[in-house]
Amino acid sequence: MGRKPAGKVYTRVVDKHRAIAVGGELLYDTHDRTLFIERAGVVLRWVLIVVCSFIQLFITPLIPMWVFLVALPIAIVYNAAVQLIIARRPSWAVRLSRVTAVGDIIVSLVLIYFGGELDLYLWYFVLLVSHAARFGFIGAVVSPALFSVLYLLGLHVQGIELPFPTIALRVSFFLTTGLVSGYLAREEKRRFLRILNQQEENLRALQQREELRSVLSRYVSYNVVEDLLEHPDRLCIGGARKSITVLFSDIQGFTSLLSHAEPEELIRLLNEYLTAMTEIVFTHNGMVDKFVGDAVIAIFGFIECCDHDPTDAVRCALAMQRRLAQLQQQWRESSPYVFNARIGINSGDAILGNIGSPKRMDYTAIGDTVNIASRLQSIAEINTVVISRSTRDLLGNGFKLTDLGRIQLKGRSEPIEVFQVLEEGA
Repeated sequence: MGRKPAGKVYTRVVDKHRAIAVGGELLYDTHDRTLFIERAGVVLRWVLIVVCSFIQLFITPLIPMWVFLVALPIAIVYNAAVQLIIARRPSWAVRLSRVTAVGDIIVSLVLIYFGGELDLYLWYFVLLVSHAARFGFIGAVVSPALFSVLYLLGLHVQGIELPFPTIALRVSFFLTTGLVSGYLAREEKRRFLRILNQQEENLRALQQREELRSVLSRYVSYNVVEDLLEHPDRLCIGGARKSITVLFSDIQGFTSLLSHAEPEELIRLLNEYLTAMTEIVFTHNGMVDKFVGDAVIAIFGFIECCDHDPTDAVRCALAMQRRLAQLQQQWRESSPYVFNARIGINSGDAILGNIGSPKRMDYTAIGDTVNIASRLQSIAEINTVVISRSTRDLLGNGFKLTDLGRIQLKGRSEPIEVFQVLEEGA
């Protein structure tokens, strides 16, 4: 079977028996139960071969010597072949169990027939018990009843007459032991299924964890993903009001550029730009909320509000503009298209949670804080970063700023104070 892609969980069916696999590695298989029974049967046959051979040769003949000399090598080859198949081809366990069940019955009938007056019912019974569990509770009940009939038939064919109480005792012993064996087989199967179901649940949880890791890794850095997986309660699924800092970056004139630029080349440059910007957001502990066309919306403080969230956001914005300048230089050498970006940052309360419909949902932020960040980038000069007073008040004195005064933003009834970030380390 081919190798499955790493990082995913698969469940598959093997020979109509339930099995669980992660990647290409089989973790647990219902063949284990059958293999256990078959291995136990091999050990039991070796014990019976040795014990019966010792009795036959050194104590008293159980069967005619010519029958023993014929049966002994056949029994050795038969059991050795079963042992070899189990070792080399464990996946054949279910099919092999059907063969050994029939083979053991045939051997038992032959030994009972040639046992004559010695009446080798114990051999017959031991093989019965060793294989009854294979067929489950019903099989363990039906098997001793069938074996009892065959046993009585064998006695009749050989002309062996036993007192009725003796026959009744032996048949009752067969049936009682079959019932006990069936009960134990049923309990063992239930225990096995509980283990199997538990492993399925564990693997399902592992699969969900891997899927969550895959989704989260698109929005946040690796260390944040691992932190969320270890503490999922920090990610509020239902929605909550939090204090965050929002970074809104947009490419100036991108829509008009689409009307005359080569689409393949423009998409290549856009993907290169968005990839670089995403890496920078991750580096500065931010979450990429979404891409809206050419715009990048990043959130800082989406897990827990920290004092350094505004600082991380402003440092991230400056790093994004520096990286864009490098990209612009590369693009001028290889492409006729070069674009510029504007960034706006605002801090305040917003509602974070899953927003959308049951078929399509996004974990995002909504509120006036996000809207102001969007409006700020629209009034910024190209390749610059502007911030609101609320963000400015949380920064401290670590940046060189220019006060742009009070500016009326679209959709706002009152003007707000706006600052342009020049550089870090004022």
